[in-house]
Amino acid sequence: MEKAQIGLAGEYYVLAQLAQRGFVGSLTLSNTKGIDILVSDSKCKTLYRVEVKTTTKKPHRESLFGKKPFYSWPMSEKHETIRDERLYYCFVYMSLSNELPKFFIVPSKTVAKYVRKQHRHWLQSRTSKVHETSMRVFRIPIDDPEGYLMNWKVFGKSSNKPS
Repeated sequence: MEKAQIGLAGEYYVLAQLAQRGFVGSLTLSNTKGIDILVSDSKCKTLYRVEVKTTTKKPHRESLFGKKPFYSWPMSEKHETIRDERLYYCFVYMSLSNELPKFFIVPSKTVAKYVRKQHRHWLQSRTSKVHETSMRVFRIPIDDPEGYLMNWKVFGKSSNKPS
């Protein structure tokens, strides 16, 4: 599957999850930077923005960031500064088998803090000189200690269960 198809599939999976839970979700046009889906409750009282990041890469087993296996998604330098209380990232892990994807919903300020901190850690851990890069990574341990998996309640419902 091509990268663009993987991204689009992730967005449609997120839309289906939102609809199943009683939310109104709408894909934005492709020229809307940093926002893939607009989300509101059925009464359209509150509007949220969602950026979907989808990967099909299997979890990594370990790294210099810890011994726990983790999922990862590529990010960029710009994600270090995006802190909007109504913007969430939905990190989608889509295996290439017939199982449903995993959805991790994370506030943008949490992503910004993590990406900035981990990039600085990476730069400091290098024993040889490295050139600055705009590439960043967001990781979630597969045991998900922060509870991001299926965290749909951030959009205003008290339950993560489908309606």
